[in-house]
Amino acid sequence: MRKIHTLGPKATDSYEASQHIPDDVENEIVLHDSFDDIIENLQHYADDYLLLPAAYQSKHSDFGWRELSYEYWDRLTLETVYHHPLKTLCLISNFNFKQNKAIIHPATTNLLNTYLKKQKLDISIHYAGSKASAYDHFVADDYRFTIVSEDSLTEGHPYQIIQKYHPDMVWCLYHIIK
Repeated sequence: MRKIHTLGPKATDSYEASQHIPDDVENEIVLHDSFDDIIENLQHYADDYLLLPAAYQSKHSDFGWRELSYEYWDRLTLETVYHHPLKTLCLISNFNFKQNKAIIHPATTNLLNTYLKKQKLDISIHYAGSKASAYDHFVADDYRFTIVSEDSLTEGHPYQIIQKYHPDMVWCLYHIIK
């Protein structure tokens, strides 16, 4: 059985994509709070696998899929690349915000920045390890904006959906060789 590390919880696009890897191998999916946590601990996962989207972006603005590919070339072997769409994403607003800030997953930064620029808004952006985690913080801490998967919104939620996005995604399955 192949052990695959990816982003959790089960509500994430990463978990959904892990259910559609195009092969007949049986997998054990290990979910983590952030891709950064997995990458920082690769030495503990030697001979396991890493599944992440080509849109991977760290909470550190200068590190993403491109940098991962170059910096970890000798620790990761690309095994499979496949297409699986992301869930519909929503930019949502909380009219009763207590913090005039946004909390998002780093990969959605460009989507939020495009909206903020159009609206001529200059607010702080905080980052969470997943869109699901960003939504939890958005609700609990009364942030003004977030971008989440539409299916994470509960029926009758008090938030305004400002915009929806339907991005496709390329997924990369790496063998962790050391």
